[in-house]
Amino acid sequence: MPEWLNLTALILAEAQNTNSRWGPYLSILPEKLDSLIFWSQDELSELQASAVVHKIEKESSEKLFSEHIMPLGLSNVNYYLCHLIASIIMAYAFDVPAMQSEDDDDGENDTDMLVSDDEKEESTLSMVPLADLFNADADKCNVRLFCDKEDLEMRTVRPILSGEELFNDYGALPQTDLLRRYGYITENYARYNVVEIFSRTLISLFTNQSASELPESLSLNPMNEKYLNERIALAVRENIFEESYDIYHSFIDEPSIPEQLIALVYILLLQKRHFMAIESSLETLPGRSKLCTGLVGQVLVVAFKKRETEYATSLAMDEEIIKSSGLSRRMHMAVTVRLGEKRILQEAIQEASTFCASNKRMINND
Repeated sequence: MPEWLNLTALILAEAQNTNSRWGPYLSILPEKLDSLIFWSQDELSELQASAVVHKIEKESSEKLFSEHIMPLGLSNVNYYLCHLIASIIMAYAFDVPAMQSEDDDDGENDTDMLVSDDEKEESTLSMVPLADLFNADADKCNVRLFCDKEDLEMRTVRPILSGEELFNDYGALPQTDLLRRYGYITENYARYNVVEIFSRTLISLFTNQSASELPESLSLNPMNEKYLNERIALAVRENIFEESYDIYHSFIDEPSIPEQLIALVYILLLQKRHFMAIESSLETLPGRSKLCTGLVGQVLVVAFKKRETEYATSLAMDEEIIKSSGLSRRMHMAVTVRLGEKRILQEAIQEASTFCASNKRMINND
């Protein structure tokens, strides 16, 4: 049974014990959260094509509750209460290492609702009274939780001014994860936003059904299944194939488009003789600058634009919607999340449009 589920059962049992020494702490935990597991289907639909919708896994959680929590015979326990306690754990708990030096700090818990016990060796998922009372801020973080043997200490990590608020930090979490796990969003974490591009969407551009969506300059016939599987097998061997790729905000030293995604498109577009040379290890994949060929960029632009069409509203429409004063809190958060993802797609389109490395190894030069 995963740690978060053990802890859920323990808290539910302690809450029913009138003499529990944890009673005062449990009494101040929230009775309501805005994390996505509590949203209605209509509310979730406002997130549109955001991949976060598929990470909620409410039914999977309830299956575990049925198997492990309900048989315990605790009174007045239902799915909603189980979800509430499990969500509180996801939002408030820490992974406390078994042994840790004073110089090694431990951040907010990174365990997700359905992650197995062994994700982190020699650590225990723990609720830490008082340590979980701090607000989080990516810019203003000034305290961290430290563990030294059996002692836990929340320490300042920089000088604190008189009257200054103490802030912990969740780490580099996008707003979608803040919303899913903690039930709120903040602009301070917008820099970490991502949008997922699925490899199946990209590969579909090279099939009979979608090849017409590729740029005319490619002059590419649809690829058969055998051809695609060979290319994908090479991408797997080279450790560049993923089910999905995270696209980020672009910065001066950090491009928006991950190199693995660029390399996958490059492999799909390689001339046969160059493909076979890499497959037989006579050649190697080039560095990023040479992977970014003009044709690779054109294909990526098509893929990113196709991803944009999966959203029900455009970037411009959302920029107008977000100005409305009549939006509910959840609606405002949903629009902010999908707006952030669309802005990243626009940045990725602009970046891919600048690709200009030589196409001499590309397939339409055979």
